[in-house]
Amino acid sequence: MLKKLLIFTVILIGFFLLINYVLMPLYVKHSDTVITPKVIGSNYIEAKKIIEDAGLEIIQGDIKYDESIQIGMILDQNPPPDATVKYGRRIYVTISGGEQLSEVPNLKGKSLRDAKFTLEQRGLRLGETVRKPTQEFPEDYVISQIVQPGSKVKKNSKLDLILSDGPQIGDLKVPSLVGKSLEEAKKIITDSKMKIGKITYQTNNNVPAGQIVDQYPKQEKSANENTAVDIFVARKKVIEQTEVLEDDPDGTGPVKDTEEGNTGTDPDVKKEKPLIKKDEGADKSDKPTVKPEKEKDDKVKKENPKTDNPGTKKDNKADDDHFPK
Repeated sequence: MLKKLLIFTVILIGFFLLINYVLMPLYVKHSDTVITPKVIGSNYIEAKKIIEDAGLEIIQGDIKYDESIQIGMILDQNPPPDATVKYGRRIYVTISGGEQLSEVPNLKGKSLRDAKFTLEQRGLRLGETVRKPTQEFPEDYVISQIVQPGSKVKKNSKLDLILSDGPQIGDLKVPSLVGKSLEEAKKIITDSKMKIGKITYQTNNNVPAGQIVDQYPKQEKSANENTAVDIFVARKKVIEQTEVLEDDPDGTGPVKDTEEGNTGTDPDVKKEKPLIKKDEGADKSDKPTVKPEKEKDDKVKKENPKTDNPGTKKDNKADDDHFPK
């Protein structure tokens, strides 16, 4: 009997201890409330420790980009500071992403135009370009890029590219001819051990006549001694009179546009080439046609060579009769 009483007492004490030190603390802990601490202005690591020490749980929410606030700083929290919440409540925090970054796209194999468009879509810009000859890509296509694809860079950053200059032709480089005179360009091409290609004249009133306005291949292109360099020479428009019509007595006549090249004359001066008016049926000489009145006078003079006025011959005879010798 005493033994049973002792066993019952031990069980009762154990149950009391379980209720008092295990079950009750758990019940009280989950039913308690806490005040949310302020973590705005702290970095994420510090905020995490503060919230967890208060018996709460931190959850990363939105990311806002602000170049004036360091990356990782807490910009906002929900619930706000000093709010009464249950023990174990989740606290959502908004973190600064710093200055907004853009991911660098893969530009290899794109044309220069497409690469520039792709960069602009990402808020980036085209930087310096370097050209090198290659058989892999056509001219003006991207061979490689300095900043590797997938990297994060700031908005409006410039990306430098290496472009294809086309296949390697030779060890020579095409000289720069634009802005030179025709004679200077010919000499430069010859001195560069290349050949003078086709010379084409183009109307251009913005530069002096005879000046080189373009060339092919372009300067710095790979070339060899057999490369022919085509050059394009400026010329200006001049006005040239072409003919004089019968109904144009002042001799100005209609005009037509012609184009003046590098002739050594001033191409801005109007050229006139008046033609002498001729009668129909005249010979092919350039002598001017004589007026009919002039022909009549000359005929009369020929018939009366000794008199200056043929109409006074009769009057002279009458005077001789009146005054006898």
